Amino acid sequence: MNTDLDRVWQDLALCQEVDPELFFPDQGDHAGAAAAKGVCAACPVRFECLTDALVRRERWGIWGGMSERKRRAIKHLPHRCEHCLGPVLDHGSTSCGECAHPQESAA
Repeated sequence: MNTDLDRVWQDLALCQEVDPELFFPDQGDHAGAAAAKGVCAACPVRFECLTDALVRRERWGIWGGMSERKRRAIKHLPHRCEHCLGPVLDHGSTSCGECAHPQESAA
């Protein structure tokens, strides 16, 4: 069940503007997965989406720019990139490595 706080970030998600089926490509449909991840890459709430999918242990689809296989490999919740505010999976880094700023190790 969604709370009001959940709706705030979900209402800002770019996926609201495209066909939801885009985020559930057939297995082996690399072009479809890349298209979905492209929408996620530009989304202002990618961090919230990925974190929500990890907490709920979402088994299907592309969430926060990650496939189900990639999400299963994550052992801890992400933290925010200090530059673009996207998800950082490496707890020893302050940058996601996907934005324009180089990855930095925490000292």
